[in-house]
Amino acid sequence: MATTIYAMYNNKGGVGKTTLGFNLAAEYAARHPNTQVLVIDLCPQANISQYLLGGGDRGYERNQNLQSRRTRRNVVGFLDWLLEGNSGFTRIPQSFQTRVHDHNDIISENLFLIAGDSFLESLALSLNYAVINPANRQAWQQYMTAFRRLCALEKQANYDDLVVFIDCNPSFSIYTQMALVSADKLIIPMMADYSSLEGLKGIMTLLYAHYPTAAAQTYAEKFVTFHSKVAENGLPLPTMDRFIFNNYTTNNGVATAYDAIKSALCDFAYEQYVNYPDLFSVPPMPVNNVREWKECFLSEVKDFHTSGKVSATLGIPLLNLTAQTYYNMPNGEEVQVVRARYEEAREHIDELVNWF
Repeated sequence: MATTIYAMYNNKGGVGKTTLGFNLAAEYAARHPNTQVLVIDLCPQANISQYLLGGGDRGYERNQNLQSRRTRRNVVGFLDWLLEGNSGFTRIPQSFQTRVHDHNDIISENLFLIAGDSFLESLALSLNYAVINPANRQAWQQYMTAFRRLCALEKQANYDDLVVFIDCNPSFSIYTQMALVSADKLIIPMMADYSSLEGLKGIMTLLYAHYPTAAAQTYAEKFVTFHSKVAENGLPLPTMDRFIFNNYTTNNGVATAYDAIKSALCDFAYEQYVNYPDLFSVPPMPVNNVREWKECFLSEVKDFHTSGKVSATLGIPLLNLTAQTYYNMPNGEEVQVVRARYEEAREHIDELVNWF
């Protein structure tokens, strides 16, 4: 049974990562019924959990119910158990995953969730202390690989393969580091703004310790960093696999600005590919210029507009919004989804899922 773990991460927040992840995981699961799909929610806001569990108030309440159990069956329950002295685990006391279909029957039965929890950020300080435990020289390595070992133990025997999508927090917190070390591949959502370029530069420095100047590189070598600990422990890092321009618009008034920002981002990413090809997944074809790099690594997803808001509010992936044009919101409001806009966004999600 093959396992592939994707981490969805950008050091810049607000790039539409969660809505994108919700639709990517839901459609991938629908297309691959013999594959177990697992979403791990490592964002304290727990939005992807709320979307998957039914959206809006229903998704929020169902996720709160998972948090209110005496032994949380979610990501905080797992981390709390680790902190009790179980970082070197080879088995788990219970499953921490939830079959999403049991709460939201629109979602395929093969999609599972290790739900998010608002208490996650409160555990960060305890985790920071735990990984430098002087009584356990293996602590850092054990914590950093904990999610990979958890995924192996959460496999369901009746599926052929396991594909995991981790929704990461933008901050480079300790639990984000744990997710990244456990991942095989990196999905990088971006917006059409120069802050996303800074986010890419942050990935190059924080994850891979490639700094913009030799002086910065020399300065960083004075300190214990995430990358120096990775190297010290001989752990692999995920390869950059997919760059996604998310929520871009085709509005004529911003098309020129969008193209300029897109070019700047792609030029920077291609430059990293030329200089550090081993940091990228193996492309399906030779890459000799930025155009070929885009063909192999870049996806674009149209602004979801109203369809995205309806999808999140009702917990209905874009895949399943085809049944009707008008939707009743929980507050009683009737909302129309413009079919032409929906079809465009749907087509882009289809094309994206084809890459996985």
